Amino acid sequence: MNIVVTVPKAEQENIKKEEQYADKSIKDGANIVQYWSLSKKPKALQQSDKVYFVDNGYIRYYHTFLKYTENAKCDVTDRVWKGVNLVLDYPPVKLEKPVYMKGFQGFRYLNF
Repeated sequence: MNIVVTVPKAEQENIKKEEQYADKSIKDGANIVQYWSLSKKPKALQQSDKVYFVDNGYIRYYHTFLKYTENAKCDVTDRVWKGVNLVLDYPPVKLEKPVYMKGFQGFRYLNF
């Protein structure tokens, strides 16, 4: 089952840096994945489900869920995200029409 998460305002600048790094790396032939940290595993999330992102009040894009990992380290910021992390396919798929949704903490299941 698909889930939705919110991009915290404090992380938006880091995400831009990560996207620039990932886009350049893909052009250089690298296989890129993205990590997303959660406080707990979504029990109904299965491989190939979508993880949608609320960014500034709208669901604008999603990544495909690949698997879980623990204590992921970001190659761009050098931060280690302790605990459960989602491993997501890159690049994201942008929605043609963003969907309004108020931001929240954690995750929610989504049927779309």
